[in-house]
Amino acid sequence: MVSLKALCSVLAFQALAVSAAPAEELPKFTPPNKLLAQASIYYCSNIRWNGECRSVGVPLDKCYNVPKAWNDRISYIKNQAKGSYRCTWYIGYNCNGKSYSNQEDANLADGDGAFNDSISSYSCRRM
Repeated sequence: MVSLKALCSVLAFQALAVSAAPAEELPKFTPPNKLLAQASIYYCSNIRWNGECRSVGVPLDKCYNVPKAWNDRISYIKNQAKGSYRCTWYIGYNCNGKSYSNQEDANLADGDGAFNDSISSYSCRRM
């Protein structure tokens, strides 16, 4: 039979072992207004998702010029978070010139074709 003294010793040892274990560190809280909000855009050099394509995370409320290798080369655009953010595409650098607010266009060459191979900058904002 197990003695009461031995049982108490085992229980005391287990309690001590658990309390001596290092506490798991909780992640630091970041208030929602400090989180970086960003949209995600996708663009391709040819219509209908063809050619070279790129996906880019875009911090909100700033204008971005497309990389020089992509200037006046984009034929397909898509705002991948169009339910939350609205992106505007511009013919000129620094968000100048004619603008286009369609959130997805698989063929920028159709219609009047003004934005096919003409996009130089873009900006996105929360809806």
